[in-house]
Amino acid sequence: MIGVPCLGRVFGKKATAIDPIKASPCEEALQRQPEEEGLAMLTADPTQAPEWRAGREVGGAQGASGASINAKVLQRAAPYEMSLLLHAMYGLDQYPQYLLKWRAAGLDEAIDLLERRLEEAREARDALGKRAAYVATYAPLYPELRSRVEPFSPGAAAAVRELAEGTATVARLGALCDLVEETPGVYSFELLSADFCHKLRAELASYARFRDAYVEREGRAPPGTLRERLQLVDAGLDAVEDAIFANLAKPLAKLLFGSSGSRADAVGDVDAPHTFTVGYGPREDAGHNVTRKALIPHVDDSEVTLNVCLSDDFRGGGLRFHGLRSPDKTTIAYELPHPREFDYTHRLGRAVMHLGNHFHEVLDVTSGERHVLIMWLRSWRAYRASTVPAASSFAASTASAARNGTDTLSHPPT
Repeated sequence: MIGVPCLGRVFGKKATAIDPIKASPCEEALQRQPEEEGLAMLTADPTQAPEWRAGREVGGAQGASGASINAKVLQRAAPYEMSLLLHAMYGLDQYPQYLLKWRAAGLDEAIDLLERRLEEAREARDALGKRAAYVATYAPLYPELRSRVEPFSPGAAAAVRELAEGTATVARLGALCDLVEETPGVYSFELLSADFCHKLRAELASYARFRDAYVEREGRAPPGTLRERLQLVDAGLDAVEDAIFANLAKPLAKLLFGSSGSRADAVGDVDAPHTFTVGYGPREDAGHNVTRKALIPHVDDSEVTLNVCLSDDFRGGGLRFHGLRSPDKTTIAYELPHPREFDYTHRLGRAVMHLGNHFHEVLDVTSGERHVLIMWLRSWRAYRASTVPAASSFAASTASAARNGTDTLSHPPT
């Protein structure tokens, strides 16, 4: 989740004057939160807030970084370190002698930053190795989920075949797996079979008990794991993530959002998933992976988000959509035709797919447990690469050079 305080609302197809009178849904949510919870709306990762202080004690390196991240966000600190390293990496990529144009003091600073970041990266890599050893000690409830994965409903399986063949269309998927555009930019469709949902939920509950026994015994979270979410890889369920991503999520994101007018054309060209499960209920229950009752308005750290319901024994917990985050990342831009709010009701095995920058929230769960599988679909090689400032200007210059028949790299940056 990435949350930001909204300064107003924008109506119409293009951003217009901000309404300073009536608070937006996000403003109202922020005003309702204590200071530390408000921090969650400014945080790039929900595992850091509001429990980021506790995360430093039990979450290892993941939690330790949360304090500095939040401090920088709250102080509106310019990302100087990131800018310095970005320009160094970009310059070296395009021009091998780029760093000879720097002064010694600048190089010393870049080297110090690189060494610190490299140490953090090595610590994270070491933690992942320890996580693999830890996961190997868990005896799965359904061993077949680690290898032979057949998660799809009959309609979704038919959609997978057509997506693989390249013959799928939105209309055709509507007939096969009941693909419906619930509100502009928000699609729902059949995805997982009921039997698979029950097995996956039982497996995750079994692993959650195993994890909690570790925490009770060791007094800390398992190595390489996150505090506020249970990743599929934590439980050795990489095969489930791979099956859903490669066979359906990736090609469907390309079909639905490959040419979105609200972001760059490459937004649907996703290449990396981050998959986790979250449980909601009236009361927290770590043993069942229930960590919250509701969730304030936010956007996701993804280009496209896939949200699948794994349970049917709950009430409340609706998914409320607001509008797209505006380009300046401070307001909700309601592009017409788009209702001010839209409430979606989850159904077992059915998925919702939407842009990551579409503001949404989870309403209170009043009874039972609401379990969902979330897959953040990221576009590292396409959309994110094109939005790096240096890379985007380079892309524009190379496109111009291609049209004019010139070589931009013969004139390296100074």
